[in-house]
Amino acid sequence: MSYAIYPSLVNKNVVITGGGSGIGAAIVEGFAKQGARVTFLDIARAESEALAASLGECVHPPVFRHCDLRDIDALNA
Repeated sequence: MSYAIYPSLVNKNVVITGGGSGIGAAIVEGFAKQGARVTFLDIARAESEALAASLGECVHPPVFRHCDLRDIDALNA
């Protein structure tokens, strides 16, 4: 699939929740391929690690952080 090029996204910081699969993964991929600095959070570790690895050759490879946004105590810690 081809993407439009958005030079204004290069080096911008982006945080995506639920980025490990589905629509979230497509958003991670889209921003990463535009040269943005992407960090994404997800509870699905295996899928997210695979996504991050598949985009490892981007200018700024996306960073995955395992996170369950429903666990408020863990987030506060």
